[in-house]
Amino acid sequence: MEDAISTHDHRSRRCPMLGHDITFEYCRSPGSDVPCRRIFDCWWETFDVGGFIRSAYGEKMIPEILAPREDKASSIVELIEKARRNAESH
Repeated sequence: MEDAISTHDHRSRRCPMLGHDITFEYCRSPGSDVPCRRIFDCWWETFDVGGFIRSAYGEKMIPEILAPREDKASSIVELIEKARRNAESH
């Protein structure tokens, strides 16, 4: 019997961020516990992705999915500053 959370994992489509085909499984767990922030935009025409997220993760997950992510430039600058502080303290 298929696990309810993996029901749509076999579906695939082209990812606008990565530029190649990926499965829904990757979108719902892209290296973190929070599904991809674009999961609703990418899959709404294929199936009721909102209903799936609500039933599989709960209503509270939706704001977390939609929360703005830190852009890469800010993240890189933050990592450089952290490394600099660590180097200065040693």
